[in-house]
Amino acid sequence: MYQLFDYQQKLVDGARNALAEGHQGVLIVSPPGSGKSVVIAEIARLTTEKGGEVLFFVHRKELVNQIKDSFIKQGVNLNNCTIMTVGKVANRLNYLPKPNLIIVDESQHSRAKTYLKIFNYYSDVPRLGFTGSPWRLSGKGFKDIYSAMIEGPKVKWLIKNHKLAPFTMYGYRLGDDSKLKRGPGGDYTNKSLDDFGKTIIRGDIIKSWQKFANGRKTIVYCHSVQFAKEAAKAFREANISAYEADSKTPANERDRIMNDFREGKIKVLCNCDLISEGFNVPDCSCVVLLRPTESLVVYLQQSMRCMRYQPDKDAIIIDQVGNFTRFGLPNADRDWTLEDRAKHPQREGGSDGPAIKTCPECFGVILASCHECPLCGHSFEAEFRKLAQDRRAELEKINLNAKELRERRKKEQELLLHDPSTFTTFKELAIYGKATGHKPGWAWHMAKAKGLIK
Repeated sequence: MYQLFDYQQKLVDGARNALAEGHQGVLIVSPPGSGKSVVIAEIARLTTEKGGEVLFFVHRKELVNQIKDSFIKQGVNLNNCTIMTVGKVANRLNYLPKPNLIIVDESQHSRAKTYLKIFNYYSDVPRLGFTGSPWRLSGKGFKDIYSAMIEGPKVKWLIKNHKLAPFTMYGYRLGDDSKLKRGPGGDYTNKSLDDFGKTIIRGDIIKSWQKFANGRKTIVYCHSVQFAKEAAKAFREANISAYEADSKTPANERDRIMNDFREGKIKVLCNCDLISEGFNVPDCSCVVLLRPTESLVVYLQQSMRCMRYQPDKDAIIIDQVGNFTRFGLPNADRDWTLEDRAKHPQREGGSDGPAIKTCPECFGVILASCHECPLCGHSFEAEFRKLAQDRRAELEKINLNAKELRERRKKEQELLLHDPSTFTTFKELAIYGKATGHKPGWAWHMAKAKGLIK
């Protein structure tokens, strides 16, 4: 059996107490990698050992097999359990034994019609939902489904207490963001993601991985199966063991690839929407984000996949599509709520944590308050000193009227406060590079990497 950590036991006790107080639905929110399956298994064990019937469902069959393994290890009486995908449950409601408790994993999907059909059918049965994030792109909350919420520890606490691995994030944009268009559901359309993907130079993906994470067991998240195949091919052409797996890969072949990845025979695993929820490879220490998204749920699931704890392990997150600019760091504090929220809250950063910026030297994503990059030592104070020196020189060398000079200074000052990865013109990069003391060729290379120069 699992030995629950104190914070996991608190979630078990909190959920059971909330049900005892009369709440019909209780939502348990705990970060990805914090061991929600252990909590689920313990609650199921306590219910079935008293003769209670448990109905567990989730939206993917891969997750069904994983929770079965957890139930068996925890000593759950499987004779008193129904474990199925949500689709199967919805189609068999008239034939299933009536449960005493419903448990739903990845319950951010609870507003879907199939889920609501089950909840309405068993309207008198208490339910527990588990998720890493209760925020939906639509902004619609869960107050009508879950009347109480139990929160687990924050990501920062889990890292500090050796339950998640510490991480370093590197971030910049390889593609052209102007190609991205949101669809009715709130996230980017497949067509616009394809157009965006065409602007990414495959070789740049490999170069950044070799620079920041060379040799690490890595999961690469792509926006399409075709892009994932191309990314895997690019890695192999660089003599790096890499394969692609997707939902259409034959089951035996997919299992072989997954096992080879777990055993280290495959160094890089590229995928599209296959490895986000529930997949567990504790020694995976790097993820590469190549899929732009407006979904905080997707961002946290993917970026934190490499943060499963192992002693002395650290994680590397390489965000090459700028998702960090929408959501902040994975360990940012967030004020979860069951209430409705403004649509697309990510527009304002998606977190309640401190502001961030990208170091122009190493591309590390760090707190905006840092005067010196903790990763490479780059001095941001030196940038402002250099700018001040350049301004004094301007007064001597350039014959500008006062208004023009003020406008130029204002422009330079504004650019210094921005992440260079957000610039959309060569001129902005050139001004920033000069003001911060970069070599003359820096702006050209940055513009080339961003696709501003063909």
